Amino acid sequence: MDWTERRSHLAGLAGAQICLIFQEKSWVRRIGSDRAVRLTPAGETALRDLFDIDPTALLALT
Repeated sequence: MDWTERRSHLAGLAGAQICLIFQEKSWVRRIGSDRAVRLTPAGETALRDLFDIDPTALLALT
């Protein structure tokens, strides 16, 4: 839980590396501040196909 925004997140080295890889693959794009990202259509497909994650379920976490 991020104490500043009260949102779940993946932090530390693991979170930073996952974010970097997702950015390199254009699965996420930075928005607004340098901390916020948005999932791209390619990222939605990758989450479904590679990780069996429904991207719409992630919206329920915000």
